[in-house]
Formats: sequence, structure tokens, C-alpha cells
Amino acid sequence: MEVRYPAVAGSFYPDDETLLGMLERFFRDLGEEGNKRKITAGVAPHAGYVFSGYTASRTYKAIFEDGLPETFVILGPNHTGLGSPIAVYPEGEWLTPLGGVEVDSEMAKAIARLSGIADLDKRAHTYEHSIEVQVPFIQYIAEQAGKDVKIVPITLGIQDEEVARDLGKAIFEASKGLGRDVVVIASTDFTHYGVVYGYVPFRARADELPHRIKEWDFQVIRHILDFDVDGMFNEVRKLDHTMCGPGGVGTAIVYSRLAGAVEAELLHYTTSFEVSRSTDAVVGYASIVMRK
Repeated sequence: MEVRYPAVAGSFYPDDETLLGMLERFFRDLGEEGNKRKITAGVAPHAGYVFSGYTASRTYKAIFEDGLPETFVILGPNHTGLGSPIAVYPEGEWLTPLGGVEVDSEMAKAIARLSGIADLDKRAHTYEHSIEVQVPFIQYIAEQAGKDVKIVPITLGIQDEEVARDLGKAIFEASKGLGRDVVVIASTDFTHYGVVYGYVPFRARADELPHRIKEWDFQVIRHILDFDVDGMFNEVRKLDHTMCGPGGVGTAIVYSRLAGAVEAELLHYTTSFEVSRSTDAVVGYASIVMRK
């Protein structure tokens, strides 16, 4: 079995036993594993755990307490530019400091076959962090449940309505055709503000900045909560918003609607300012789930 080794362990998250301790702190309020299976998709950030790990954990806590699926289809933006524009990781195992998790190769190949735009491609995933940082959360809740789960990683170098509709439909048809119980994870951060990121959409005093960024992000988030794919993309374009994963979120919305989802809930929102206290660069993070 081919192995995908971690690219950002030791930077975005710990590469030693402290990772487990960090996850235990994030999940200290974890309830009982559920069996409802109403959650169809989740949105989670992909920054360093010290900044966004707690927010990401809220998505996975909700999934655990709802009931684990067989397979997590994880969509993240392609930050490196390598590989296919729409790259489905075909087979093998992904390693993290917590061990390995198997790729659902049958599901991966079905998605690529049913999609009009996706390719089976490993190269795009070699150094990409947006999906890798989700995997330890999945491993942790699977271990708590005593279950084996699989993943299908998909990177998006093109992100628009056409991609979202194609992939959302392909994931839904693949899951139905294989009888696979699936949750889609859309990996995204929201506003990227400031000197480091080279983008300043508005000026604000330091004490006002986190509130202004939250207002900026919520103009996009409200469309996500309404399952409004077109509205979300239109808002992103109108605001010149720096959300990095709208394609994955759009895919999650399309899949969720096809799977019968009727509500979406914002579980947690924060910014990197809450940890760094720096206004030189601020990023927004949100945890969202979609349910039947």
C-alpha cells in the first residue's frame, strides 16, 4: 500500500506525543457517540492548531455526537499549484503522528469516474496542508468510537459554481451507487487580512479589527447557512473576499442538499487575533455543520 507521509507535522500541528494531548484538550467536552447520522457535511479551518484547532474540533465533536460515517470526503484548496486542478487521491494510506488512515479507493475512483472535471492524482497532495490538518481530528474521534473510517482527499485548484455542482453531484451519486455512508468536510479559512497576506479590504483601529473581520466573514457565512451556493460565490466576488476554500464549501452545500439536508448551524467562530493579539495579519475561522 502506497503511503502519503505528513508534510506539515511539526509546523501546523505537533509531530510527537504532544499532539494527542492537544486533541484531548480540544475534545475535553466530548459527549457520547451518537447514532442519528443526520450530519451530511462540515466546514472546518486548516490553520495551525494553536490558532484554529479548537474551532475545527467543534465540527468533529458534532459529527462524533451525531454518529460517524464510513468515509470522510475531505475537500481543500490547492495552495501549492502542483498536480491536477481537481485532484482526487486514488488509493493508499495517509500517515500522521497518530498512525495511518486508509483511502477509500473505491469511493475515490467512483467520484473521479462520475465527475466531468476531476482526475485521480497524488501529486497535488504531496505538500498540501489543507486536507492533512483535518486527518488527526478524524483519527481521534474514530479512536474514541473504536471504529475504522476511511478518507477521500480532494484538492481544488479551481473553485467556482461549476466545480461545486459537478463534485457535489459526483460525491452524492458515488455514495448512493456504492451504498457508502459519507460526510463531506470542506476545509477553509475565511478572511486573510494584513501585511503578511498582502491584502487589506478595509481600515480599522486595532481594537475594532476583529469585529470588522467577523462582520466581513458573516456576509459570506450567512449564504452558507442558507445553502445558497450562488449567493456565496457572488458575495465572495463582490467583496473580493479572501476565503480560500469556497469551492469545497460549495461542494458540501450541493452534496448536502442532494442528501436531504435542511439546516446548517454555525458552531464556532474566531480569528487568529484571539491568540496572536497581532493586527499585522488576521485570519477568520468558522465551524459549521449541515444536517438532514
